[in-house]
Amino acid sequence: MTTDEFGYTFESIGVGRGFEKIVSTLRGAIVRGDLPTGYRLPSEPELATQLGVSRPMLREALKALEVSGYLEVRRGYGGGRFVAAPEAEEFVSIKAAPLSTLDVEPRHVMDVRLAIEPMAARLAAAAHDSMDLGRALRKLGTAGTRPARVVDALVQYHLALVESSENPVFVAVYDSLRGPIAMSLGQRVGDPAWCAASRERLTHLMRLVDDGEVGAAERAVRRYLLEYQDDRGETEEAR
Repeated sequence: MTTDEFGYTFESIGVGRGFEKIVSTLRGAIVRGDLPTGYRLPSEPELATQLGVSRPMLREALKALEVSGYLEVRRGYGGGRFVAAPEAEEFVSIKAAPLSTLDVEPRHVMDVRLAIEPMAARLAAAAHDSMDLGRALRKLGTAGTRPARVVDALVQYHLALVESSENPVFVAVYDSLRGPIAMSLGQRVGDPAWCAASRERLTHLMRLVDDGEVGAAERAVRRYLLEYQDDRGETEEAR
């Protein structure tokens, strides 16, 4: 829980929480009057830190609140996002159909990851954004061969890669698959040789992102997924 310079206390929502949770949290504070009309929200980076959420996800939530009339953007000196006057139209969220892990097979998860992660790596490399990848790699380095910790660190690494793309659709889709992704890693996470090789490959990928090697980063993550995390035995050439 943190307090901004205006005195309002924002509670951390937590990394990985969905777009709807951010919207409902901020909207609730406005409706209750905790954030009065004319209140200026903290800057986007500061608010993301206080709420403990990714900036792409927060950005989409703020846009939704602007469209529905809860917030207004003022330009120029002293501008920013402000709580709008009452009479906002109710924001209606369109909920996705629930996804049961019983309906998801590893091949389904891998198909989605191959569609998202290579492009996410390309976008992250274009932005030279490897900071969160470095934190996730350090976590992986301290996980040893303890399966639960290895799985958690790997999921965090790949989520950080997708978030670095700053594509909120990628983030939302990937976030919804964190459970199935963790389950799809299987018994391999208990193999010390596999863990060591994964760390080496993911360290190389982080360097490519940091150096802005967009094409190489895209190819590297695709090759890694196919060779190290795909149960179907496919090779890069087969794809």
